[in-house]
Amino acid sequence: MNIAFNYIKQTAKNNGFALCGIAKAEPLSIEQNRFEAALTQNYHAKKEYLERDIEKRFNPELLLKNCKSVVVCGFNYNMVRGERCEVSGKRCEVNGVRCEVSQYAKIKDYHIFMKEKLETVAQNLKEKYGDFNYKTTIDSSGISEKSWAVRAGIGYYGKNGIIQTSVGSFVFLGLLLMDVEVDEYDTPNLKTCGNCSKCMEVCPTQAIVKPYYVDCNQCITFLNTNKNEDDFFKVAKYGWWYACDICQNVCPNNANAPINEEAVFMQKLNTDNFPDILRNLTPDSFEQHFKETVLYKFGYEGLKKRLR
Repeated sequence: MNIAFNYIKQTAKNNGFALCGIAKAEPLSIEQNRFEAALTQNYHAKKEYLERDIEKRFNPELLLKNCKSVVVCGFNYNMVRGERCEVSGKRCEVNGVRCEVSQYAKIKDYHIFMKEKLETVAQNLKEKYGDFNYKTTIDSSGISEKSWAVRAGIGYYGKNGIIQTSVGSFVFLGLLLMDVEVDEYDTPNLKTCGNCSKCMEVCPTQAIVKPYYVDCNQCITFLNTNKNEDDFFKVAKYGWWYACDICQNVCPNNANAPINEEAVFMQKLNTDNFPDILRNLTPDSFEQHFKETVLYKFGYEGLKKRLR
């Protein structure tokens, strides 16, 4: 069985994906070596889960037997119109702590809706081509979505370690692994940031230690998305309540990034009244405002600790 390249692309588009690339499944040895080099420098902040099953990150056949093709889908979650700044113009503060929230935390939890979309793509393909084995993954199996996004041609690594695409870098990535061939495959994206280093220049913690290498010991997003309270307060002074968009906001590739109206429709957290939400947080209001977002993982007590 060979599945048509163009049919996969159209099916992904029909299901709301702005981007779709397809790569032949094979071990990514160069990418694995780069990842292991970062581990030796402790850029991963000694997080043990990043040290486990490294080969699975770069060899899809270890996740799906006889994997032949890797379909990479990108969902544009950009909801910001006009010029961006490091933090919003309206000061968002509670008990002296700034409360800016990354765009991706305001939308419905991407793990949920991306999984649904990828499953629909897979079922649409099976309806047309017959049965085959597949696996969908969105931050769920350790596989390097970024590496496969580059291999499948939908983007390239920015110096901040974030994938840059034709619709900007505010993009969720998801993979569909299949044990069938495709009649054509995309070529890797070999573009670079060139001489631009704006992301490195503006990072307040200098976490981008060199082009394409981010030290997670210093990265605001890595620290304040961790449930560990000390990690949050280490970087709270920089103004971000959850994650951080500073390096993306200054990136020229995002200057004219298109708005995705579907993402706007899926926005669950209104940060215009975020300070009031936090000041008056109760178990019931926590459920009301955070139930469908990635912040829900902290639990009511976890968020209350951030208001000390």
